[in-house]
Order: sequence, then structure tokens, then C-alpha cells
Amino acid sequence: MAADTELIRRAEDLLGRCRRISSVTHSHFLTPAEQYAVKTAFANRADARIVFSGGVPGTDRNVAFFLPDWYGDDDPSAECIRAVRITAGFGAPSHRDYLGAVLALGIKREWIGDILIDGSTAYLMCMDSVLDTVLLDLDHVSRFGVKREEIPLSEVPPPVIRKKEVTFTAQSPRLDAVTGAMFGISRSAAARYISEGLVSLNYSVCTSADARISPGDTISLRGKGKGVLAEEGGISRKGRTFYTADIYI
Repeated sequence: MAADTELIRRAEDLLGRCRRISSVTHSHFLTPAEQYAVKTAFANRADARIVFSGGVPGTDRNVAFFLPDWYGDDDPSAECIRAVRITAGFGAPSHRDYLGAVLALGIKREWIGDILIDGSTAYLMCMDSVLDTVLLDLDHVSRFGVKREEIPLSEVPPPVIRKKEVTFTAQSPRLDAVTGAMFGISRSAAARYISEGLVSLNYSVCTSADARISPGDTISLRGKGKGVLAEEGGISRKGRTFYTADIYI
């Protein structure tokens, strides 16, 4: 709760500065949970124009951009996000390898966005303030020597997002009922997982089995995956509600 309060306070400061100087202001890279907190806090604010972007479509970690009234519809990523292509000479380092090597340079996690891996090549999204450090000092990832170069954001391949649409019924819009039906487990098992802190609702751990679920909510079950409730439909003959969800695979 304290972390969310500080996050929203910083967001308020950025919005205020945007309005005072009539220029784009921005946060560091935010986690999905932080993005949800900011979206929720400013959802009904007519004075707030906020866009989230991580440099390319489909990224998990995104920057919150606060836009003045005169700003058009262009993606503001170029204001502060840079892309580095990293190529390993031999082998294929993992995401953990890349992240560990970057953090070892003294760069904070919030200055690094998504790291998109394609075989022996990785695309690192970072804030412009740490670009030179990455280019000059990142010469090894794990045991592999690497080459690195800045590239335009337009040359970064978007992340591949794999998901499937599922339809199911649930007795009620409670978290335990929807989680159980979404992931193919019993309601009692879902309630147990919830009480154990293994279920997240909109990227925050939720231990309330009776929390109400609505279309657009994201539910994650540790070890099972993540799904987004897309639609709530009609009622079955047995009085159960039809739902459609996108499950990430």
C-alpha cells in the first residue's frame, strides 16, 4: 500500500509538471502492477492524458507518458526509450543472463524495459539515461562475449504473444469460482490457492476468494499461467454465467 501511495504521488507530480510546462513528462519503466495502479488512480481524471508504451507494441514493462493537450496521436516512446541489439558470439544466453549482466553494471531495474530474445540475439529496451553505459560497458553476458549497437525502435521485432480463447461457465463472479473455471480446477482448489497467496488479480496478490471479477480483469495462478477475462455472456440452463477469456500460453 505504501509503495502504491508513493507511486501515485510521483505520478501526480509528473502530471502537474506536464501541465505547468506544457511538455511531455514520463515515469521510469513500470511493472504491470504499477501500470494498473496508475491507470486506476487516474481513470476518471479529465485533466490526465496518459499513454503507456515500452518502445514496441506488446511489451510488459512500459513507461507512463503524461501528454499535454497539444500532443498528437504519435507513440511518445522516442522521448526517452532507446533500443540496443545485443548479439552473442556463441551460444544463446537466457533472459536471466541478460538481465543479470545489465544490473551488474549498476543500472537499476526500473531503467530497463523488456528484453526480447531471438536465438543468440536480444533486444534490450532502456531509458536514454543508461544507453551509454550499456553500449560502452556491456561486453559479456554470462560467459558469452557480446556485441551491442543502438538501433531504431522501428527495427525491434515486437514480442510474440501466444494466447488461446476459452469459454466456460462459473456459478458466480467471485474470484474463486472464475479462477477455478478458467484454469480447469475445482472451486475449492482455487479457494485454497487464493488463501495461499498464489493468485493475483490485476497483477497484485489477492487473498479474498469473494473478490468480484469483471471483464477486463487479469487473473494469474502461479504454476498455471495468466488469463484475461474478455467477456461475460448469458446464463446457462443451470444458472451459471458464460465467460470468455484469453489464456496466455
